[in-house]
Amino acid sequence: MGLFAIIVTQVDGDDPTPADSEQAQEASPTSVDQREGRFEDDFSAADGGRQVQVDGGDAVTEGDVRSKMFSFARLPVEVPGHLTLIMTEDNSTNGPDDKPGVLRMEIAEVPHAPSILGFVYQGNEASGEITMPAWEGSQISLNDLRRAFITFRFRADNREDPNSFGATFKFRFDPGIAMSRKFGADFGTLIATSRWRTFRRPLGSAENLRAFLEVVNGEKPKSYRLVWSQENIPSDNHAGDSLLIDDLEISIE
Repeated sequence: MGLFAIIVTQVDGDDPTPADSEQAQEASPTSVDQREGRFEDDFSAADGGRQVQVDGGDAVTEGDVRSKMFSFARLPVEVPGHLTLIMTEDNSTNGPDDKPGVLRMEIAEVPHAPSILGFVYQGNEASGEITMPAWEGSQISLNDLRRAFITFRFRADNREDPNSFGATFKFRFDPGIAMSRKFGADFGTLIATSRWRTFRRPLGSAENLRAFLEVVNGEKPKSYRLVWSQENIPSDNHAGDSLLIDDLEISIE
């Protein structure tokens, strides 16, 4: 299974907690596309930049990283082995359109311990953070959620061992607030294989929508985020496991 994690001592289940408090601040400016009801990222601007974390330490950025993303986890205090996590804007791997540029989440080294973990995507330099401007100034209903679609392509990969691949993730769309797990629109489980697959669903088809709408209409979050999370036992994990994402789109239709 693919993993992504920061070791944190205070995590409520699989609640995404940024390693850097700056991640939780106000949203960046909204692009024209978002104001027109669409957020897109095909990762074609990927230039090999990446974020590397070892044993839950601070992430080290190598090269230009254009995406706003972070990872989280809850692990036992005593963890045998090492955990090395790499998030890469990968310009050496082709997407489903045979053009280079994908978002890669990889475990380079695997700890021998059970874990709760996940990774989070919040936006990019070109489009800003995911902000859902069409919802601003309105009371959002279930009908509005039925018109909001999340689409992306995904597959599993392992460059270290091509015969070892596959990943299962829970997927949510969370408001950009503290303890967002409790209020996320929950799409259940994704199973990634070696072939590109398409995820496309309206927000209205997710679970936990009452809690999601209470936060959207009550706290009016400035931004939103995509969360892929896992609960693993040691036998689930293989060094090099990766989840690849491409052609991400959030739209109001």
